[in-house]
Amino acid sequence: MPALAQNIRVGIYQNYPLIFKNENGRIEGFCYDILKDIAVKENWHLTYVYDTWPNTLNMLKEGKIDILVPIGFNLERTQYMTFSNENIISNWGQISVRKGITADSILDLNNKTIAVLKDDIYFTSDNGIQEIAKRFGVKINYLFTETYDEAMHKVKNGKADGCLANRFFTMANGEKYNLQKTTILMNPVEVRFGLVKDSPLTPMLIRKLDMRLTEMKHAEGSVYQQSYEKWLAFASKPDFLANTKLIFAILLLPVLFIISVVLILRAEVNRKTREITNKNIELQQEIEERIRMEERLKENEEKYSTLFNTSYNPIAIISEEGALTDVNGEMVAQFGYERSELLQMFLEMLVVKEHIPKVEEILNKMNKTKKWSFELDFVKSWGDVFNAEISASRLEIGGRTFIQLVIMDVTSRKKASELLNRRQEYLEKKVEQEVQKRRQNERLMMQQSKMAAMGQMMSAIAHQWRQPLNTIAIFVQDFEDSYKHGELDENYVRDLVQQSMKQINFMSKTIDDFKNFFKPDKDEVVFELCRETANSTSLLGVQLTRSGIELIIEFNGKRVQYTDFESFETEIDAKIYVKGFPNEFKQVLLNLVQNARDAVTDCMEQDSSVKGVIEVSVKERDGLATVCVTDNGTGIQKDIAERIFEPYFSTKEEGKGTGVGLYMSKIIIEQNMRGRLYFENMNPGTKFIVELRSLPAPESYDTL
Repeated sequence: MPALAQNIRVGIYQNYPLIFKNENGRIEGFCYDILKDIAVKENWHLTYVYDTWPNTLNMLKEGKIDILVPIGFNLERTQYMTFSNENIISNWGQISVRKGITADSILDLNNKTIAVLKDDIYFTSDNGIQEIAKRFGVKINYLFTETYDEAMHKVKNGKADGCLANRFFTMANGEKYNLQKTTILMNPVEVRFGLVKDSPLTPMLIRKLDMRLTEMKHAEGSVYQQSYEKWLAFASKPDFLANTKLIFAILLLPVLFIISVVLILRAEVNRKTREITNKNIELQQEIEERIRMEERLKENEEKYSTLFNTSYNPIAIISEEGALTDVNGEMVAQFGYERSELLQMFLEMLVVKEHIPKVEEILNKMNKTKKWSFELDFVKSWGDVFNAEISASRLEIGGRTFIQLVIMDVTSRKKASELLNRRQEYLEKKVEQEVQKRRQNERLMMQQSKMAAMGQMMSAIAHQWRQPLNTIAIFVQDFEDSYKHGELDENYVRDLVQQSMKQINFMSKTIDDFKNFFKPDKDEVVFELCRETANSTSLLGVQLTRSGIELIIEFNGKRVQYTDFESFETEIDAKIYVKGFPNEFKQVLLNLVQNARDAVTDCMEQDSSVKGVIEVSVKERDGLATVCVTDNGTGIQKDIAERIFEPYFSTKEEGKGTGVGLYMSKIIIEQNMRGRLYFENMNPGTKFIVELRSLPAPESYDTL
């Protein structure tokens, strides 16, 4: 079943031959043929909205149409619309004038009335006629119209001297309005499709328009090429009529030669007359041109004089020998000399002695470089020295070479810069000192955290050893009783040895775990998170169970209740790998479980009916490994929740906590292992969450 047609609103205006309405009200033109072919291929239903150029532009800005065509591309317009990436065709503006008017450059449009299209890119852009005229000091009277047709009509009726339109419209319609084209061209642009900015439909339209337009340009016999031949071929074809006239003139040359011989005497008289007339005309034109040049020169001199004398910086003109030939008022005011005194001085007389060789270098450079800059130290008439940045430019006047020097006093700026640099150096040293202090404090806090953890571990080992020591003591006593009663035999001794070694091995493993726990990690390694979590938690398992706290561990959804280490270890089958420092991680986990134990114990002391539970869970999802320590203890009050990770801040009674554990835990996880540590209030209780980036199962790299 075919997809439903997409409704697209297209804004157009009268712009022959790119797109227009003919006498019968039918839409035609180069852009229309292209858009029609794209609509058929993409199953678009096009609704054309016909209006004037300014109105269609406003409709696009307001989102009342989806596409505006044709429209010239420039960066200024991208602020309120989006353009297709593919160029439809290149275009530029062209001035045409009423026959009989001479206009070979922008200067010839001075005091002329030019009809222009309102908001046209060839009028308003940075390279449009309005800005170019300002740069050249040309005054143009602009007559605004709604369409190019109206602009040409104003010229034909004598209301304007000329008009500005795009080159295709000018070439196609100039003769109809009895206009002559000039060589004054404006702002070459790429003609594209304009679209509504930030519309959800725009990205799809741009993609389809670019794709189809590219296909057309490169396909032999495409609609693009056929339409170009139909509507725009006149822009690239030679002037057939002119060539025909030239051929005809060549064929008639012999006949004209014979006639000229017959009429030579009569022509000679006429020639002499014409020569005199032409000489008079040329002389008059030369006089008029000289007058215009003098007026322009006078105007430019007035502009230069105004800039020269109103500058806030001293300006001096020096000759090839270094003599001051002209200075402005600011030069007189800042140096403290009279103008007449300065005009009798050389540049080297105004600088410190050490910089006199620099002046010689400047004079040697003036014939090689047009513009350059340098620094000099000047001396004022009363002896003050100031540093200046100088912009130099070479001038050619009357066949002689001069240098214009614009002098900017930068003494205050340099002093401020030096002060700022010294201040910055001081601050950098201060920051470095503070960083060193912070690092030293962190090392001290890490040591404090290690010592606190060591105390907790010693307590855990004492709990771990108490049961096996009691068991071994019972075995020893039973051995003595059995000996007294004559019950000793081989089976009894073997069983006694096995049971005793089992308890001794358990105690030995506890010592190994304790030793490895405080062994410093020098390098990051890949380790198995579930195993390290189980090993760390099991060190506190006996202590928790004897305190009446139930310990539950969950690995990827499989929950295990702690009874003893052996049965607990056999339940671990999940494998989650992370990279970091395993002993530092175990220190963090030990601290979190100890904090959970203290919170649960406080809660049980306040309410004897509460059954304490601590749950440690390890999960992995979407490349993120999560370790959670959850308790049903007293929780964390809202007024201190934002401070619990601060150094030396503790919620415990004095003597029971250092306030270092959570702070160092956060540094270990977030700085050393590039993870995240945070908490959530569970009501009742608290959940602390450690997030680390998980890795695939290791194959070739070392693991722990």
